[in-house]
Amino acid sequence: MLDTMTDAAKAPVPILPSPVLTGKRIIVLGACCGFGRSISSSLAASGAQVVAVDTNADAIKQMADAVPLTLKGPPDEALRRVGRAWGDARLDAVLNLMPLRHPIRIDLNIAVLQAIVQGFMPALCPREGQILSVVALPEQALDVAAGAMAPALASAQAALAAALHRDGLSLNMISLRQGAVTPARATVTGMLARTLGPLTGADLRL
Repeated sequence: MLDTMTDAAKAPVPILPSPVLTGKRIIVLGACCGFGRSISSSLAASGAQVVAVDTNADAIKQMADAVPLTLKGPPDEALRRVGRAWGDARLDAVLNLMPLRHPIRIDLNIAVLQAIVQGFMPALCPREGQILSVVALPEQALDVAAGAMAPALASAQAALAAALHRDGLSLNMISLRQGAVTPARATVTGMLARTLGPLTGADLRL
């Protein structure tokens, strides 16, 4: 009996996520990628209402703890349509994971960023909302195509952030190296909860 009690006392106590995002409604764009599924679950566990958005209708319906929303057609055009339909309904943040799905499509990812801003400004601005993009840094230093994504998107975000700051809308980016999923989850949650400060135009590298 003593051994059993001692073993129980030594067992690690599970650490439950803090409900720092309770009451927040967050769109996760590109939610069916590996990191998308992981972060969507983490955000929901932190109290957020997650709207999981992707082009893969079957995969997105299987995601637990998220409201599925399927994009049809080119992502930038689809996002503008969704944003117009969303109108000024409550929205706190858009987590843009599209660069993880298309890590070398600079044109597509900048068009998606512009579509998010144009489509969801009426919903985001009244709540001082956030747009947070996550970019995968190249595994190989000589991967020129992938290596150009982060600076190109950072430049686009910085220009938009400066223009939109007066409207209360913040745009930031996280550049993610392979194997940095755990710190990325913590950083994304901290930024969306604003525990890392009122940043805009930032490029955080993990």
